[in-house]
Amino acid sequence: MISAKTSKMLRGIAILIVIASHYAGWMYVEPVHVTAHDWIMKWGPIGVDIFFLMSGYGLHKSAERGRHTKHNKSGITFTFILKRIIGAYIPYLICAGLINAYDGTWRSAIEEDRLKDKVIHYLTTGGYWYLNVLFVMYIAFIIIYRFGGRLKLILITAAVIGQTYYLFNKGYADFWELSNMAFVIGILAAAAEDRFRSVMLNPIFKIVLAVISGAGMWYTFTQVQANGGSRTEGVFGWELAFNIFFSLGVLCIAYVITTWKGLILTTLGECSLFIYILHTSMFYALVFKFEEHGYATATVITALITLVFAVVLGVLYNSLTGIITRRLK
Repeated sequence: MISAKTSKMLRGIAILIVIASHYAGWMYVEPVHVTAHDWIMKWGPIGVDIFFLMSGYGLHKSAERGRHTKHNKSGITFTFILKRIIGAYIPYLICAGLINAYDGTWRSAIEEDRLKDKVIHYLTTGGYWYLNVLFVMYIAFIIIYRFGGRLKLILITAAVIGQTYYLFNKGYADFWELSNMAFVIGILAAAAEDRFRSVMLNPIFKIVLAVISGAGMWYTFTQVQANGGSRTEGVFGWELAFNIFFSLGVLCIAYVITTWKGLILTTLGECSLFIYILHTSMFYALVFKFEEHGYATATVITALITLVFAVVLGVLYNSLTGIITRRLK
């Protein structure tokens, strides 16, 4: 079983990858840093893979605990739903609401008589594609696990594939939907823990996994570079395959790092949602204040400030809600 600590550590690694990818893509690049910039900014989907993988795994495990401890046939209890709201949706509402107040979004919406549209956009996580996609999968998981019976694994897989197909055909042929299947892989790994674990730890499987993942990464990166940074349908297929195999690789790692100690990574993982929501606004609010040190240095300083601020906010929130969560158990 993948422990809660291991999951948090992996989320901590994932949020660092996401921030590095985004900040590298947004910063002004001095010529000496062009190669590093182009390489780092391609990491984004890898970080999202880890988040979706651990989310799917954690949801299934939580539902199973509900089935056994609450004697609930589906595992979808009021406590299960409330924990998702407290742990994900309310932090989003708080952070996004404060950002909208800080940058004048609410004021301009009132002045332009668009407050209703803006509120709907805000409540439905508009502008935060990761949360939007994740919450849709959360809702699908809750409904399917509540009413899907023995077909729930097939139905949730079909639902995520359908969502991926919809997003791709809507024109989001970037990386928005590349990580969706990691969510399903996490669920299937949790549902068939022993079999999945034995396969993941098999040496031959690890070699095959490394070869396929490496080939997929090499092909997609070289093809995207050859096409001037644009993606084609064929490249997207390779990228999707790479993300699937990469997710399996993360499972291989997750099953063997249960004894690792990583307080910093664990803390970042616990506060990863706050970091994700705040990091964009923090970048544009701070990076130009340090540009005299060079844009690369300014970006690093901004990232460190962002991490510290978001972690403090996240720790305070988690401490306040910890009492409620403990009582729910």
